[in-house]
Amino acid sequence: MCKEETVKRVQRHIIISYTLNSLWSLKSFYITLSTMIYFNSRFKKYFMMPYVNNEIYYEVYGEGRPLMLIHGAWASHEWWRMQIPEFSKKYKVIAIDVRGHGKSARLEKPTTVQKLAEDVDKVLNTLGISEIVLVGWSMGGMLSTQYYFEHPEKVKGLVLISSRLHKRPRMLIEAYLRTIREMFTLFMDFADFEGFESLKYEDEVKKEVQKMFSSSTDPEIIRWAIEDLTKNRRRDYINIVKTLAKYDASDKLHMIKVPMLIIVGDKDERTPPEFAKKIHEKVPHSKLIIIEGYGHYMLIERPDIVNKEIIDFLQSIGYR
Repeated sequence: MCKEETVKRVQRHIIISYTLNSLWSLKSFYITLSTMIYFNSRFKKYFMMPYVNNEIYYEVYGEGRPLMLIHGAWASHEWWRMQIPEFSKKYKVIAIDVRGHGKSARLEKPTTVQKLAEDVDKVLNTLGISEIVLVGWSMGGMLSTQYYFEHPEKVKGLVLISSRLHKRPRMLIEAYLRTIREMFTLFMDFADFEGFESLKYEDEVKKEVQKMFSSSTDPEIIRWAIEDLTKNRRRDYINIVKTLAKYDASDKLHMIKVPMLIIVGDKDERTPPEFAKKIHEKVPHSKLIIIEGYGHYMLIERPDIVNKEIIDFLQSIGYR
């Protein structure tokens, strides 16, 4: 075989190999793309960068008119895990981690509810959303209401679950006591002083959380709640409590013009029904639902009731 023919055979081999590799790469790309499309439609979750300015974490599910879920203090977007599958069947659901919680940036010092509401606006602007119904649990109710005062033209409705909108100085006192106890605990840890295990952060969370659940609640739900809450830093929690303690919107509630649904449990000791009744009395177009037998964590204890009330409310105001 002459040298020229050998070169041609090698060239043909290279061309064939390159073509086959290209076709295989194209096939792999098609399979990958098809898989992404399948999972996107199957689980209704968009694939996108879930941060705003590398600070505020959010997740988006479903298609339809937008619905934003804002969790309570000490928690994260994970606390909506029993609402997202249901709501995302009809709505585009945005669940965020408030600054100082979950996967969002830390809260190194106390801030204001107004600034936390600005983070909400940044997420909505990033997603190009100009109308929204806000669903806020506990602290999330404060952020939702404040966002309405800042951007009333964007808000079509409000849902407040176990929330308060008046000043509560007692929270500030509790925050300072927690700070003192934290310093004392760190000292005891450093000194390895026997007998102060009960002051550990996890034990403190466990004690605080267990008393807010109904006695009939599945122990696995309580275990998950404690595990999730202890993911957040104690310092972030103290700073958020100091922030919320000063918030007071009670003198502006009569200015709310959009429909509002207020849900509270009759056993809620953190935000008792009296708080919800105060809001209901001042907000013109509001509806109050009191769920018997449950407290502050009813959104994961009785999601069937909470979800139905919210969906019925959305349908009643024509938000479909």
